[in-house]
Amino acid sequence: MSSEIIPFPTKRYNIILADPPWHFSSGIRSSKKIGAKFQYYTPDTTIGNGKYATMADEEIKSLPVATILDRDAAIFLWTTDAHLPIAIEVLSDWGAPYKTIAFIWNKKERSGKQVCYYGKWTMKGSEICLLGTKGRAHSFIKSHKVRQLIEAPRDRNLHSKKPAIVRDKIVELLGDLPRIELFARERVEGWDAWGDEVG
Repeated sequence: MSSEIIPFPTKRYNIILADPPWHFSSGIRSSKKIGAKFQYYTPDTTIGNGKYATMADEEIKSLPVATILDRDAAIFLWTTDAHLPIAIEVLSDWGAPYKTIAFIWNKKERSGKQVCYYGKWTMKGSEICLLGTKGRAHSFIKSHKVRQLIEAPRDRNLHSKKPAIVRDKIVELLGDLPRIELFARERVEGWDAWGDEVG
């Protein structure tokens, strides 16, 4: 995906939700073997509807997100544990330095069983959403009851698609403010959307 292909927004927002297509150099080890070797999956090699193009770290960092931040704003940035250091840099480059982990998505199968991927060190089954802020974004807080942990099933066909409830939790936390989802997979009422899957 490239911001050169899809014009970047010009409107200013108080809330930005972003799920960049991070590039994985080595992939995620599967529990499946072909012969004596484990299979490795990456977003750009996943078979079927889960496949999508990725972006280099520098491409993500160079997106002009800072130009669409209002004076007081919050960015919710999905990342993986492997991309955590660069994700924190991304927030700073986008104009909203890292503050905390907003959400942890504990992935479930439709059956309710915990999703587990083999990692290099421990088995993985969660993704994190970081929070970066600009100005007095804390003045928007409407509720102190929004929980960090979200347990929700992953999409059967689009494993990286984040649960819709996250959008609701963001609005519950900060209110009905101008907001956009970057790298969006669908259009949702109340949210502007930018990404190659929504045009």
